[in-house]
Amino acid sequence: MPPAPAAAAAKLQSGEARTVSELATEVLRRTTALFLAGPRPTPDAQLDLYDQMFARLMPQVATEVLAELSAALAGVERAPYATVRLLAVHPELRVAGPVLAKAAVLTERDLAEFIRASSPAHLVAIASRRGVGEALTAQLIARGFPPVRMALAQNLTAKLSEDSYRSLFKVAERDDDLAEKLALRTDLPAKLSRAFVAAASESARARFIKAAPPATRATLQAAPTRSAGAAMRAMWDYEPVKAEVAALNRTGKLGDSAVNRFCVTGDFPAVIAALALLCVIPIETVESLLEESRMTDLLLACKAARLSWATTGMILKARPGCDMIAAEDFEEARKRFEKLVLSEAQWKVRGLQAS
Repeated sequence: MPPAPAAAAAKLQSGEARTVSELATEVLRRTTALFLAGPRPTPDAQLDLYDQMFARLMPQVATEVLAELSAALAGVERAPYATVRLLAVHPELRVAGPVLAKAAVLTERDLAEFIRASSPAHLVAIASRRGVGEALTAQLIARGFPPVRMALAQNLTAKLSEDSYRSLFKVAERDDDLAEKLALRTDLPAKLSRAFVAAASESARARFIKAAPPATRATLQAAPTRSAGAAMRAMWDYEPVKAEVAALNRTGKLGDSAVNRFCVTGDFPAVIAALALLCVIPIETVESLLEESRMTDLLLACKAARLSWATTGMILKARPGCDMIAAEDFEEARKRFEKLVLSEAQWKVRGLQAS
């Protein structure tokens, strides 16, 4: 043990200090100072020794002392790994936050483990890490906490996949602050940006366009606004019905009668989730088929899902935000539906996702 910490440890053993906590604090601070003043990179054997020393001292010191240690080690590229992990799982954010946000020794596997069990405040610290990768950002978004989404949007070094951006844009349709922060990012997929402007509420759309770079502002302003049906669908929550239709599918009960029942009860999110599962296409794709201009594609999806005309007709008539279908158009749709061949419809519906 180095001389200064050794002398303090001797005091600790002899009981000369007023309390164990005070002496442990002195030893920990001197040990930390010695570590920070040492050579870089620190050899593995020395790191193990520091880990052992910190592990003995940390349970005996106050929270504010642990916070000092966390702040000191957070910026060190090769810090004692076991010590940093102990600090990272501390329930107090002032202790865990610095290492969660900066410590380079924490691996992606460590961070993924922390994301599964940590509080929203701890997740915000992880979301602010420089260069946090796509797998972790997707996991952070999946936890569903608004402050975490905001932290990711503001972290311009965070890497987000297209699916992650799609999730954030979906929320931002009704969250003006998130819409504004997303507009400031330089890596936004142009296609998703245009789709967001078309689907967002008026206030979110305005905030997004105002914050966007001047070079893209004119293009975004020219994007069409969403339809009444899209506005209604933006408020639907698919998570509960996805679980319901998946359970029906596992037991072989997701078919024409189940979709018909969803129509009768007015549960259109369940209708969409069922069609998506039966056709093996995304929910977003099925949503887009409900527009008045895509009735032919909707007929294809209903045929591919093995729905009857009775159920398909109910879906056509109940499409949210659409005008009542004229009798002659309804009859024409029936004739087209009955002429469709199941195998051809299933083949064509696979291309709907790409388009």
